[in-house]
Amino acid sequence: MKTTINKNRKMTSKKLMIAVMIAILPMFTFAQSIFDTFEDMDDVSTVVVTKKAFELMAKFDSDSPEGKEYVNMIANLNNLRVFVTENATIAADMKVKVNTYLKSSKLSELMRVKDKEGNVKIYIKEGKDADHVSELFMFIEGIGKHMGGEDRNPEAVIVSISGDIDLNKISELTSKMNIQGGEHLKNVKKKQ
Repeated sequence: MKTTINKNRKMTSKKLMIAVMIAILPMFTFAQSIFDTFEDMDDVSTVVVTKKAFELMAKFDSDSPEGKEYVNMIANLNNLRVFVTENATIAADMKVKVNTYLKSSKLSELMRVKDKEGNVKIYIKEGKDADHVSELFMFIEGIGKHMGGEDRNPEAVIVSISGDIDLNKISELTSKMNIQGGEHLKNVKKKQ
């Protein structure tokens, strides 16, 4: 009789553990899946760089100190995702999804810039110390009318970078990777 009770308890424990894992799993993949819908849209330019790509880039040797510093910066990154659209309807949808993501994530607002050229909001998730974050998230909207370029007029830009990110060097990284809106990160460390 005791053996049957123990087996039932073990089965119940296993079922409970599986149920908890199924409930928690979506929380870990939410950040990616909420924005993945934009990846297949015709009016959205997408850049996704995975941890494997960063690991491969970090293997390249560089003779210059500047090159070595760049390799050190990217070696600790897990993921880079950039979504850019010129379509006002998609930009509005991006804003809704960003707000949903911000409500469910553990991101803190780092800084906000609103002027005639558009709105920039930068959020972070704390890292191992005050100089590092585990995620840097940017949402830029309303900049299309002020870009002045003939070939690109973005309405909205989402940038998400995850990994071990050094706030002292993030502006350099986004500049070297030519990430749209990265110029707003120049004063990130000063604002923190």
